Amino acid sequence: MRITIVLGQRTTDSILCDGIIFHNVYYDKELLFNNLGKPYNLILHKFSGILFFSHTLQNDTHTDFAIMACDVNKKQCSNIQGVPGGYAIAYDPGNDDIFFGGHDGIYKYNFLTGSAEFFAEEGKSIWGLFVRRNFYYIEYPTQKLYVYNDDSFVEVAEARNIEVDHFFISRNMDIYFSNKTALYKVEKNTKRPIVLNDEIIIRQIVEDGYGDTYFCGSDGIYIEDKPYHRISKLADINQAFGLAFDEHDHILYSDQDAIYKLLHSNYSIICHELLVSPKEKEQ
Repeated sequence: MRITIVLGQRTTDSILCDGIIFHNVYYDKELLFNNLGKPYNLILHKFSGILFFSHTLQNDTHTDFAIMACDVNKKQCSNIQGVPGGYAIAYDPGNDDIFFGGHDGIYKYNFLTGSAEFFAEEGKSIWGLFVRRNFYYIEYPTQKLYVYNDDSFVEVAEARNIEVDHFFISRNMDIYFSNKTALYKVEKNTKRPIVLNDEIIIRQIVEDGYGDTYFCGSDGIYIEDKPYHRISKLADINQAFGLAFDEHDHILYSDQDAIYKLLHSNYSIICHELLVSPKEKEQ
C-alpha cells in the first residue's frame, strides 16, 4: 500500500507500506535474496555474516535440494558443492562449525575453501541436524532421531516410537520437536511431552539473543507463550519457510521465493494504522 503524506501546505514523498506487522509493530522489509525455490533452514553464521539455507532445484523430472551460502552484507551467493541433496543445516556454537546433511550423510563446512567435507553417516539420508552439547540428526524417511554417543550415532531411546520432523533444544535445555501430529515441548525437569499446538505446520524452530523460542509456521511467525504451554502468533506471512536472527536480533525470514530482513520504519505508526483492520483494532 502506497500513501501520500501532507504536512500543512507541503506534500511529502509517498510512503510505501509493504512491510510486516510483527508483534503489533510495523517493520519495513528489505529484500536480501530472491529468485529462490522455497528457502528452508535459515542459519546465519554471525561471525562471518554468511547465511546458509537449503532451496529446491528442478532436476529433469524431479525436485531436489541444494545448499546455498549468501553474504548478507555483500549480497553475494554461492552454491555449496559436494552435498548431494543438501537439505539439513546446523550450527555448532561450541566449536563454531557449520554442518550439512544430504542424501548420503553429514558434511562439515570448510570456511577456507567454501566447500563441504564428508563428516559421518555415509549412506544415510539426513532430514534434520541440531547441535547443542550433543550432536543430533533426523533420518529420512523414517524420521527417527539419532544422537552421537560413544563414538557413534545411536537412536534416541525416548523418541524411539516417535516420528520427528523438527528438533530443537533451548539454552535452558528444554526440548521442542514437531511432526505431522503437533508441536511438542519437553521441559528439562520432566520427560512428558506437552502439546503446544496441533494445528500449524512447523517449518523451523529458532531462538533469539534473549533466549526466547520462535516457530516459523507455514502461515507466519509464532512465539512460545510462557508459562501457558501454548504459542502466540506474531506475524502473518503467506507461505513462510525459514527464520533466523542476526547479531542485532533483526529478523530474517523467507517465503516461497525470497529472503527478507525486517527493519525499523520511520513510518511505523502511520503504516500500522493503515494495515490494521478496524476489527483488529477493537480486539
